[in-house]
Amino acid sequence: MTTTVKSRLHYFDMMKGVAIFMVVMGHVLTMCVREIDRAPLFKFIGQIHMPLFFFISGWFTYKITEKGGFKVPNLNSRAVQLLLPMLVVSTIWIYYFPHSGLQSPLDSTFAGLWADTWKNGYWFTLTLFFIIAIYAAICPLLSAVRGVIGAIGITAAVWILLFALKFYIFPAEYSVWGNAICLEQITAFFPAFMMGVLGRRYRDGFMAAVHNSWCQTMAMAVLGVSLYVCCWPWEFGLEAETVTIVGVALHVSLAIIALNVFEAWSDKAFAPDRVPQRAARIWEYIGTQSLAIYLLHYFFLFPMGAMRPWLADVNLSLVPLIVFAAFWASAIVVAVLGLIKIIEPSRVLTLLLTGKRTKA
Repeated sequence: MTTTVKSRLHYFDMMKGVAIFMVVMGHVLTMCVREIDRAPLFKFIGQIHMPLFFFISGWFTYKITEKGGFKVPNLNSRAVQLLLPMLVVSTIWIYYFPHSGLQSPLDSTFAGLWADTWKNGYWFTLTLFFIIAIYAAICPLLSAVRGVIGAIGITAAVWILLFALKFYIFPAEYSVWGNAICLEQITAFFPAFMMGVLGRRYRDGFMAAVHNSWCQTMAMAVLGVSLYVCCWPWEFGLEAETVTIVGVALHVSLAIIALNVFEAWSDKAFAPDRVPQRAARIWEYIGTQSLAIYLLHYFFLFPMGAMRPWLADVNLSLVPLIVFAAFWASAIVVAVLGLIKIIEPSRVLTLLLTGKRTKA
């Protein structure tokens, strides 16, 4: 099956839209309602959204040189896009948080921003930049090998090195340096990013595998098992190293299933002979603003502080919890999109707060 560039852009944006909505749903729980963030809903959300973002980032980071090699990404441009707004927005958050009425497990201070593995909640942008930097360093090696097997081999070698650094040289619980460079997240999500890179590089074969019914069936089986293992590893007595390895299988199977679901939805929603479906267009638009929503949504979580005691008392079951989290996530996303529109006329504010460059 061959897909057009136009369709591809639709379904990747839709995927990002759903993923960032899940991020906000998860933070409605974990950042504000500590007693119920162990619920299955939170565990499932936490295992799904970020792998998709890293896979998509890898897909769009890949570029080809004139000679057909892997083009080294522009790190200066990515620093402006990712690191600059992280520094600005997280600094504002550090001063805002004590007045927000929220309770967070994170160290929302300048020390926490650098020494804590979760970076006051802004770990994604720094982790993605580091992964892109690693990818930039290995681009010459990837260009030198022939075929997908060699590229997978280099990717596996780099991941094994990261794995060794994470668990045997800079374990997070013993090394502030491991936390400072997001080593835990880099190790977890580097394979998903490289799956996106190599998936786009060898797109015809990759998409043929994605659309193969046997591959889809296996992916669903692997996803079910690996999702359960990663959510409740203590039931199996697994060490963190094993869970990280299982997480790679989870991310690969998740990307395969997500591609099939969102591509089929996109093909139907944006068919040339019909008006695009409103729901699909909404998710697509949210996806185009996903980085800005990630950076700014924390500031709109403040109503949760007042609701925290009530939520802890009622102890919502799964379905009411889904409805509650989805309702507030919708309101927060709408509020962030409104803020984006307000600051949009200012190129400086747009760059500093969202990482997006706008034309004069």
